[in-house]
Amino acid sequence: MDLPEHAERPALVGRHHEIALLDAALAEVRAAGRAVIVEGEAGIGKTSLLEHVVRGASGSGFRVVRSAGSQGSAPIGYGGLHGLLHTLLPFVDALPPRQRTALRVAFSLEDGPAPDRLVVGLATLSLLEEASAHRPLLLAVEDLQWLDRSSVDALMFVVTRLADAQVLVLGTLRSGGDVEFLPPATVERIPLGPLDHDSAERLLDEHAPELAGATRARVLRESQGNPLALRELPIALREHGIDRTTMYSRLPATRRLERAFLDQLSSVPPASRRFLVLAAAADGADVQDVMDAARRLDLSIEDLRPLEERGLLAVTENDLRFRHPLLRSAVQSAATTSEWVECHLALAAATAGSQRAVWHRSAAAVHRDEALASDLERLAQLARDRGAHAEATQAFSRAATLSPGTHERCRRIALAAETARAGGLTSEAVELLEHLDLTEIDPHTLAEVTFTKTIISLTSGALTLSRGETAAVLDRLPPEAHAEDRMKILWGAAVIARGRNLPRDHWEELSRQVEATASSSPMKPVALAVLAPLGEVAPLRAQLPGIVPKLVGRPIELISLAIAAESLQDLETARTAWELCVERCHELGFVAELTQALRGRGNLLLLSGRLREGLADAEYAERLAVDTSQPLMASVAAATAARARALLGDSAGAQEDLERSIRLSGTSPLAITGADARWAAGIAALVAGDHRNAVIELTHMTLHPTRALWAIGDRVEAAVRAGRRESVLDNILEAAVAARQYRSPYLSSLVARSRALVADDADARPLFEQAIELGLLSESPLETARSRLLYGEWLRRGRHVTEARAQLELAVDEFEAAGARAFADRATSELRAAGGRNAAQPATRPATEPLTPQELQVARLAAQGLTNREIADAVYLSHRTVSTHLYRVYPKLGIAARRQLPAALAASGYE
Repeated sequence: MDLPEHAERPALVGRHHEIALLDAALAEVRAAGRAVIVEGEAGIGKTSLLEHVVRGASGSGFRVVRSAGSQGSAPIGYGGLHGLLHTLLPFVDALPPRQRTALRVAFSLEDGPAPDRLVVGLATLSLLEEASAHRPLLLAVEDLQWLDRSSVDALMFVVTRLADAQVLVLGTLRSGGDVEFLPPATVERIPLGPLDHDSAERLLDEHAPELAGATRARVLRESQGNPLALRELPIALREHGIDRTTMYSRLPATRRLERAFLDQLSSVPPASRRFLVLAAAADGADVQDVMDAARRLDLSIEDLRPLEERGLLAVTENDLRFRHPLLRSAVQSAATTSEWVECHLALAAATAGSQRAVWHRSAAAVHRDEALASDLERLAQLARDRGAHAEATQAFSRAATLSPGTHERCRRIALAAETARAGGLTSEAVELLEHLDLTEIDPHTLAEVTFTKTIISLTSGALTLSRGETAAVLDRLPPEAHAEDRMKILWGAAVIARGRNLPRDHWEELSRQVEATASSSPMKPVALAVLAPLGEVAPLRAQLPGIVPKLVGRPIELISLAIAAESLQDLETARTAWELCVERCHELGFVAELTQALRGRGNLLLLSGRLREGLADAEYAERLAVDTSQPLMASVAAATAARARALLGDSAGAQEDLERSIRLSGTSPLAITGADARWAAGIAALVAGDHRNAVIELTHMTLHPTRALWAIGDRVEAAVRAGRRESVLDNILEAAVAARQYRSPYLSSLVARSRALVADDADARPLFEQAIELGLLSESPLETARSRLLYGEWLRRGRHVTEARAQLELAVDEFEAAGARAFADRATSELRAAGGRNAAQPATRPATEPLTPQELQVARLAAQGLTNREIADAVYLSHRTVSTHLYRVYPKLGIAARRQLPAALAASGYE
């Protein structure tokens, strides 16, 4: 894109390289959106570069929207995002319903359920795509470090997903100091360093041509290439002389500039200096509110005039602006406590009834104040209701600090911690919990805190809830007075015990505690089911299906129920619970819980042989887990995806997934994390014919008892092929006992196949046939096909070639239908060796180029009749991204219209 003549901008001294990078970014936006962050110390010229791009974009037909973080502004959640996007809100009606509502609720434009931050981020992306479809768009955001956290989170979600939008997001970020976020690694960052000596001389000559000799050399040296210093130090020099300026030399650049600014204030009248403190306290406030507060301090517009004349403060239509943020910092640091308090109280009076008034009162508070703490708690609840969890956490925390009573202080810290956890701010939640004295908490708050710790422990691993901690909490909750609080803790502890595969004596102790608690909660039998020893499963297994309807709308409990059903091998109830949980999480916008539900459903889809659907769920779960700061869930999802790819025959993709899973898991205490990764690695090795390594990996499946049972067929096959038959005989016996106790056709099928592989020839035939019969009964076509393959191999070795061909032909067809390419190839080779057809003819032939998991997910929903906007809401994509996926799907399936999707998916083996 060539800039038109009228768009030529004045050159910035010494910034030719950075200008070239930014001009290139602007020129490339029409092909694909991108984001750039200019980073550097205060005064280094970030704003000048941003202004350069703004002028270029305006002259090139771009729509330009801009906003700036404000250092002292009240933390109003999504306030910065609203200020940035308010001129684009006419496009909001084009968004999918869930996204449209989320954005309007976040901006307080309508009432509704608190939106998840991921949905707000997605809605922001969709809005930008809509606006940029009409005209390329520049989002210019200054001082990202001071933007409210919720707005930053939404923007950071957007900046990695701009490929389908004609959007350039350009931000500036001050390096060093308290920056609460790191831009994604994929975002281009332009570090802005000091000017070189020649450029510094040129800039100084432009601003202070009268300087010469030693004085000029001193200013150049003290400025250290900082453009703002090259402008401001000569001003200080003119007013105070060389000796005073020399005092700055031992200070860092930022402090040196603050001192220069302060020196300029020495000649300002006292009333004007008070006005400057008021303006610093009011940063970001409406100018009318500031003038009202000024009158309350006996200040007038005349006191503002000297500040304007010296260029220290500018009055705009809406607010007062400091010449530079460092001037505001300097004023704030120089103000006395009494000056600061009186200014905030005046501003609170001027803005009475608003959220800003509460924050001004909070800034002025020097003593504990229950009335103020209550007002802050109400602000926190309002922020939470708009999905602004970061700001809600901040308000709850400040309310706790100002609470005179121990009970209220602890209760508010607990609220802050749970709000942070729910918003994906795990590190903030952990920090709050670590500073909470559990001995001061009332029993109910103690139960709530413990439950928050349980969820963090299970989803992120950022903290560990030990057996001792759980026992100590339960000791403070007598069964007769706190039955329901105890049960909430106990079922969480039960899931942790199974998830970490803790010693069985701990399971038994927890089970006794559950039995002794007189709770009517449906989670009591769930907890007992999670902890149940083999001999006591039948009564509990019978209760689980009836509990599912009682937990509708309670995703965390539904997840626990699904885990309990899996532990009792009631796969039908588990599948129902996972499906219901996915549906309800979509409806309610519970994205964090949706991550776990998708991972669980995806795992059961793999067990049933629906590999492509299971892979789609696993990838979707990992994407959401990363976006919602749940590394352990992302790790398990990646391991599930690796298992799917290994079964599909994509060994390279499986290895990539495994490496990512290991990286995400860190030092996870959850057994499922390691077990799922080992399972995937074992299957990948088995499929590749590396039986020795398959045995090594699958031996570690004992880390998780449920996974160990499901992997018994894989472990036995690997051991037999590696010549280590004797090593798995005890494992087969244990699995056989479990299969009988659980009355599970699926597990019984795996056990029968395993027994057949280690049996003498005289006993193998009926066991293989039993495995196939039970596989058909359990509706697990992939495992049935694997039993047919192994049976066919056995029959061929025994020269029963006609029977072998029959089994192998069915196996080939079932593997092809499932997309299990490696198994299909092996079955085809066996079939040829048995004298069967030379080339397997699959019952259905997959598309020429396979659909990606996300393309398949979108195509399935479109085939069900959902519109693009409905699909976007269902899978957390923008509807334009959905359109892009369908655009790629049609040629892959060889169709031209949406109505052809159901038949094309079926014909290509995807249904």
